[in-house]
Amino acid sequence: MGCFTACEHKELFLHSTRGNVPIQVVIHWDSVPDNKLSLPRDMTVHWYPETGSLIASDMGVYGGHEWLNENIYDVMCMDFNGNSNLAFRSNGTRPDFEAYNIRTSGTYNVLVPQLPGGEVTVAEAVPYHFYIDSRSQDIDTRNIPAGDTLTVHFYPKDVLREFTFLIYDVTGAKNIASSSGAISGMSASYFPAAGNLAASPSTILFQRVQAIPDAQTSNRWTDKEKELFAAKNPDWASSDTTAGWTRDWVTGKFVTFGPLDRNENRFRLTVEAFNRANNGTYGAWGYWNGQWENTVAAQIDSAMGRNGTLEEQLAWRQRNGGYDIILFNDHRLTVPEGEGGNTTDGGFNVSVDDWGPMIEVPLAGSSSGTRNASALRAAVNTLETVSHFIVNGVWKEDGWTIGGEWSCLFNAQWVYKPEDPMKAWDYSPKKYWPSSGEVDFYAYAPGGLSNSNLKTGLFNNGNDTLLLSSPAYPVLEYIMPFKNDSLTPPPGTGEPNPVPVVDEIQDDLLVAVQNSPSPPLPISPVPMNFHHAFSRVSVKARIAPTDYSKEYRIKVTRVDLHNLCTRGKLELKPDAGSTFSTGIPMNDPFIYDDVHPVILWTDLDSLANYRFKLLSTTVISDDDYAALVHSNDGVFVMPQIVDAANKTALYVEYNIYTYSVITGEQYVTSATKLFPFTDGFAFETGRNYMLRIELKIP
Repeated sequence: MGCFTACEHKELFLHSTRGNVPIQVVIHWDSVPDNKLSLPRDMTVHWYPETGSLIASDMGVYGGHEWLNENIYDVMCMDFNGNSNLAFRSNGTRPDFEAYNIRTSGTYNVLVPQLPGGEVTVAEAVPYHFYIDSRSQDIDTRNIPAGDTLTVHFYPKDVLREFTFLIYDVTGAKNIASSSGAISGMSASYFPAAGNLAASPSTILFQRVQAIPDAQTSNRWTDKEKELFAAKNPDWASSDTTAGWTRDWVTGKFVTFGPLDRNENRFRLTVEAFNRANNGTYGAWGYWNGQWENTVAAQIDSAMGRNGTLEEQLAWRQRNGGYDIILFNDHRLTVPEGEGGNTTDGGFNVSVDDWGPMIEVPLAGSSSGTRNASALRAAVNTLETVSHFIVNGVWKEDGWTIGGEWSCLFNAQWVYKPEDPMKAWDYSPKKYWPSSGEVDFYAYAPGGLSNSNLKTGLFNNGNDTLLLSSPAYPVLEYIMPFKNDSLTPPPGTGEPNPVPVVDEIQDDLLVAVQNSPSPPLPISPVPMNFHHAFSRVSVKARIAPTDYSKEYRIKVTRVDLHNLCTRGKLELKPDAGSTFSTGIPMNDPFIYDDVHPVILWTDLDSLANYRFKLLSTTVISDDDYAALVHSNDGVFVMPQIVDAANKTALYVEYNIYTYSVITGEQYVTSATKLFPFTDGFAFETGRNYMLRIELKIP
């Protein structure tokens, strides 16, 4: 719970083609109740031919048209593109197609005692539904009379199951500034063709948790909801506080492919609640599982019913006060008042830079590139996504003079964005401006960075001493996360001793520095302008013009950046204000030129490979470059200058096919290509890079 970090996309090798048989697809939504229907932006049909490769067709929510070759197809129709926390994998066959929740982590992973045997933590599917029609249908496109159109019908259903819960007898709901939850014992994987769940249980981290002080008088509850509770619990409005109903409530909901091991009582519901004094390293926690009288397992089992149908679940809710799970808190979740906790202005005005201008980098003989002045706006950390940061504040009486008076005003202070958009960034306990001197602020975001990656944070960092001629600025030490299986060479790659591979799930580290007179006149929030601390890299490709032929197609299967540093130190030193950036700017962007690369990171080491998450792109042009990486999936790279001795290069694996209308795609061979970087090439801090390559056909 807390700050989730997750980044993954849908990795499937799909083949899009055009044949000579017209197909009309009609998608019906009658199977989803109107009050439960939230139409996706589009739908995707997977056509599985008896012979040949999987074909994917994106179309509108009510259907569309496709042209197929003569064949016999089995099909599935789904909301393939709409869910940010679901991913898909398959070897191209219908039975092994799998939808699964992507892995994520949060404060739950650090602070909550793990279940015996452990469970991986996954992100809840958002926007809380996944529509699919996975019925097996044989679509025969052979012998269709000329001029006729074959019509295929789909009836999608939502295969995610929503559960709701209520915890009563909570103390201190009014003190909750933010809250989240986790539910164990759930399946995070679903095989639509068979309708089966994966057997390994996972813990789902979810956000839809609501605190309701004095629930009986709350205007958030309708008369109908109160009627349901009264029918199930006649004493719910009793003045007898021992019944628990006159105290505060916490409610929530989560979605899952389904619960596992319903007879093993493995389910545990966890609620985390932060008050305004929490610093992000602890919270008020409540756990409910089978050892207590009101068991989570028993109520989930009742909600699922004998056959696991939605109708049985709705009937259970009617008998259970309108909820799937109702739990007596019994003093497990008690949220104290936050020391100094109030909703006044926290004293910070936060902004986040866009990425720097895009640089197109032609590699190994591609035509010359130009610098594009328009930045690539990507789904990385922005002002909207950052909800908390960590800050140090050092007060100095006479500036950085030898022997001058100084003190630590903030020491790794947790600053958060309240849920109420009308309230400013806040923290507790409150600090007050000294009457003289100045305060320097050093910060990084997001506040919940994994301790396994951020080796040195801000706590007691940079405040111990003053150097003779300069301040002791805080220094962050960071190492990119490695994949757990990164030392296992992929089959057929010819790597007997592979180096580690950076995990696809990376943090977009932001840093900020600011100097402020004490007190500022007129009194105003401290501006904290955050900058991206890493470089960001994407790739696009085309067939080399000398090898281009309409007969050939290329599919790229793997792209790695070989031999780049993954560990370094970043001094939170303010920019000196010269014509090029020598440190972290306060209110302005980084200044780039062609002579002084903006690196800032030092003590760079730990060579490893960075792996791209690829689109299922087919490169079929000698003119336009095809994107190999989704605009949201560029890798974050430790800023550095390439050393020829490290043999830094872009490594590419690809398959070559011939294509004709008659035979479709036919595999020819596979190839690899190494594109070396020139000695001295710079990956600069806050910069976007688009690597442009040309692939040859052997």
